[in-house]
Amino acid sequence: MRRYRALITSLLLLTGCGDTSSAPQNLQEYLNRLSTITGMPLPAGPSQQNESLAIPHGPILNPPAPSQINLIEFLSLSGCELQVNLGRRNTQLGRTASPSQRLLLDLEFLDLAPGCITLLQERGDTELANTLEQASKERMDLLPMSLYQSILQGPEWQLFWERPTTLGDYPASTSSLIAESLSRLIDLSVAWLAGDWSASNHEFELLLSDLRAGDGGPLLLAHYLASSALQRATELLKGTQSTAPLCPYGQPTDRSRALEQVVARFLVGGVQPWLVTLRQRKELLLPPIKKLEQSLASELTDDYRHWMATRDAVLDGLNAVTRSHIAQIKAALAECSRINRAGQGAH
Repeated sequence: MRRYRALITSLLLLTGCGDTSSAPQNLQEYLNRLSTITGMPLPAGPSQQNESLAIPHGPILNPPAPSQINLIEFLSLSGCELQVNLGRRNTQLGRTASPSQRLLLDLEFLDLAPGCITLLQERGDTELANTLEQASKERMDLLPMSLYQSILQGPEWQLFWERPTTLGDYPASTSSLIAESLSRLIDLSVAWLAGDWSASNHEFELLLSDLRAGDGGPLLLAHYLASSALQRATELLKGTQSTAPLCPYGQPTDRSRALEQVVARFLVGGVQPWLVTLRQRKELLLPPIKKLEQSLASELTDDYRHWMATRDAVLDGLNAVTRSHIAQIKAALAECSRINRAGQGAH
């Protein structure tokens, strides 16, 4: 009875201490041993590369081209810094630029246009000033779409969510730097949408590069595999409780003692510390991820929204799956002290 209580207490504490480097292996070993103890066949596991977890690869749709400045108008911009911006855009490199580079050119245009418009008005060239004002308005209207294409549809974001073939010691080798980069991208996006168009090309490209090394994919895969395994473990315990109870006569048995040992060694000692680190990693990464997506909510496609819902259900569901499994362990062992409890109640 005392050992049973100690086991349940350790389960409920969910301590984060322990070595998590072999947690996925401990999880699989836990399942294998539960199958042996319960005498139940191990339920089939899900595909590690479940396509519902894959971020949609939507086509990169170039925003509609804003009003063009013709050659005569371009030459009339002499003395405006904006002339250099338009010159770069009209080069072969500018015409084939990536979405992120086009975005940076648009931001520079928006930042430089007011000064150029003022200069043209002072010269009396109101027609060209009006053309620049129209081009500025069109670029402002297209800015949310350009940001969406550059960040949430960019190759860096796809790599951020790419699932690895193995988890290794994840998340032991991670740091908080990617969360800082996400937060900075949010700050920049919010500022640009609010009308502060100053931008550092070098900083923005470095931030996008940081996404390539981010661990959204490993985080999602780890939560998915952990949830799936614990759900399978719960099925094993439910099955044995209905067909072959661990303690059919109300007293501990070899099977119930074996379960206690397996739970203590592989779940409490090996898996639960890993689950704690996964929760901590999710709490670090998911808020800035959601905030970044929220800042561009008007541009999210239906496919992206559907994937977001699936992703968040996986990331937010692990705690509930863990609690359900612990409750099932308690239920499977509850009958093992029934006679002792009855005897105590008789006194």
